[in-house]
Amino acid sequence: MNVTLILYESRYGTSKTVANTICPILGPAKSFDINDSPQNIKYYSNVVLIFSLYGNSSCEKILKYINDNQLDFSKKRVALICVGLNKQDGENNLNKLKNIINKKEVFTKFINGEMIINKLSPEDKDKIKEFCFKMDIPFGDLGKFHDDEVLELSKDLREYFNTPQFIPPTNVTKREIENFLANKNTCTLTTGYKDFIRATPIEYEYYDGEIFIISEGGLKFIGLSKNSNVSLCIYEDYTNMNNLCGLQISGEAQIIEPWSEEYVEILRRKNLNIDNISKLPFDMNVIKIKPKKYEFLYSKFKNLGYDSKQIYIPK
Repeated sequence: MNVTLILYESRYGTSKTVANTICPILGPAKSFDINDSPQNIKYYSNVVLIFSLYGNSSCEKILKYINDNQLDFSKKRVALICVGLNKQDGENNLNKLKNIINKKEVFTKFINGEMIINKLSPEDKDKIKEFCFKMDIPFGDLGKFHDDEVLELSKDLREYFNTPQFIPPTNVTKREIENFLANKNTCTLTTGYKDFIRATPIEYEYYDGEIFIISEGGLKFIGLSKNSNVSLCIYEDYTNMNNLCGLQISGEAQIIEPWSEEYVEILRRKNLNIDNISKLPFDMNVIKIKPKKYEFLYSKFKNLGYDSKQIYIPK
């Protein structure tokens, strides 16, 4: 199992907020304050280290933790996150930590932080006041922390950690996905627009690399009318962790113009009587979905010596 360890060093809570936000998104994962961190990290495939900028004392507890426990990151996927006001200082500290870890491939990210004067300790407040006086800048709140930036980070981290290491030939992945799609006929179609989200169980047809859905209508068309991005999910019933099979598809949807040549062709392929359909007292809607990304969790891959989760992006 691909489990993630998140360690944060936080004085005023921003790094802790980042850690607690990304933890469930990266799950299975567990988050620890650096003061309570585990000495042994062998159970974790991925490690995220989060720290804030505090001048010369930035990430000193994380560095001590690594040194005291003589941690080996050579077989881990590692992400380093810095929260602060000065991006250049942040990148300098990220590079310093990256060199200490001594690992070529490391995910690094600087997140904009904030400084709220009323949250500072008396000692830190005096230091900041003195600094502002010397630099001839106003003494007051600085920066702005944005939750959206952390959510975008979470998506990037999830993709980085979940990129398969043992990948079958592309034609094998494609074949298994197409076989699975051809042997099923029902999916959950998720559409959305602004605050409106709709998940609809619905019949589908997979044909020549595209997915077709015929519908009388419904709330899903609120999202489809304004947002062509959709997600589909098709899966087997869960029995145990050794028999997993679920497919998530990200794609772009198009509502086919009624009674166009393509519309009629799709109805005929479904063996629907065109004349009878034309006499209905309502319109039948046809949705065509062009898949952009397949994420396939399939235990058979693991039995073949590959990662059980594979990603396929059609050309």
